[in-house]
Amino acid sequence: MSSFVNLERLSMDDPSTPDAMDIRLDARHPAFREDPHAILDDLRARCPVHQDSVLDRVVLTRADDVAAVLADRTLSSDPFKGRPTTYGRAGLTDADRPDLPLPFLDDPDHARLRRLVVQAFSVRAVEALRPRIEAIAATLLDRIDPTRPFDLIADYAVPLPTLVIAIMLGIDDAEIEQFKAWSDAVLIGYAPGRTEAEVRDRNAANDGLNDCIRRAIVERRREPRDDLIGALTAAEAQGERLSDIEILNTCRTLLVAGNVTTTDLIGNGSVALLRHPEQAARLRADPGLWPAAIEEMLRYDPPVVSWNRQCIDDRLIDGCPVEAGQTVTAMLLAANHDPALHAAPHDFDIGRDRQKHHSFGGGAHFCLGASLARLEAQVALSALFDGFKQLRLAPGHDLHRKAIPRFGGYETVWLTAV
Repeated sequence: MSSFVNLERLSMDDPSTPDAMDIRLDARHPAFREDPHAILDDLRARCPVHQDSVLDRVVLTRADDVAAVLADRTLSSDPFKGRPTTYGRAGLTDADRPDLPLPFLDDPDHARLRRLVVQAFSVRAVEALRPRIEAIAATLLDRIDPTRPFDLIADYAVPLPTLVIAIMLGIDDAEIEQFKAWSDAVLIGYAPGRTEAEVRDRNAANDGLNDCIRRAIVERRREPRDDLIGALTAAEAQGERLSDIEILNTCRTLLVAGNVTTTDLIGNGSVALLRHPEQAARLRADPGLWPAAIEEMLRYDPPVVSWNRQCIDDRLIDGCPVEAGQTVTAMLLAANHDPALHAAPHDFDIGRDRQKHHSFGGGAHFCLGASLARLEAQVALSALFDGFKQLRLAPGHDLHRKAIPRFGGYETVWLTAV
């Protein structure tokens, strides 16, 4: 029996408003941001393959369907394969096409670039960063006044991955503060509700970042160095090498995507532990549980809540029609909380027997930076909770999610350590 039903009048705040359910399936709607599970659980139970008429897409909420779509290489990652009205394509112009980063490329371009880039993200290369990440975490924590409330996001979760990426890229020490300022301006300038001044700052920061990275590429080609840009300029596979624009796009992807997701993993993981103090106590008693704790954080409250593929032909998904050019949105958050995948899926349990999740995507596009994100989060969170024994959420500061589609982090996380 097909699971396709009309949900336009299911779980609506105002049944007289058409397509209210569809409007709520996006982070820009406060109901979805603040309590997504109430919506996604209902959707998974009653219509796991849902036609979202407002955003012109099909939404998947079951773990099996999400896993199948992420692994399906007959679906496209290129947003320009979608029709202009569909969710994955809307808002893009032809000017964006030449700058598509690795996660949005299809084979053979994706396979060629990934072969070259993956060499710079080996387990050995990432693990070699541990002492530098530990030093960055210690420096940032030393700057925090434990006698006053502080914003974990602004004071710790944002600067840590930015500084790690600057070190990875080989940005000179004298330029790191400017690099961080550019990075902050770029991220702020893409946020919903941005001002005209913030957009101007973003554009100027983009120019500054691009010039900085281009200079570094030229320098590494002339005089190789042991850093990420040096590794990318030297990378070779099957007689092919990366072009300068491919290196630039790879570095920018790491900067923007890596910054946002790692920041949100640190923020979301901290909130999960503080709301479940018995789990934090287990970690303090047995630090060997940290790797398992990071996996549970990724499952329970992932930084990326959904990912898109574009359908390039008419087909059925679980008996439900999907048109060529439509976006298929895999709800990673819903899949991670599918009762068919995990018992008591809404419980936060770092000792969970099965730690499977879809938070790094899947298939050929599995996140290249997964090992780095895990390492940064483990170092950052273990240092935070070891350094502040009385850490708790600060009274009088509500938690609100960012209104950014596909991302699930908090705007601020105010903490107190006394």
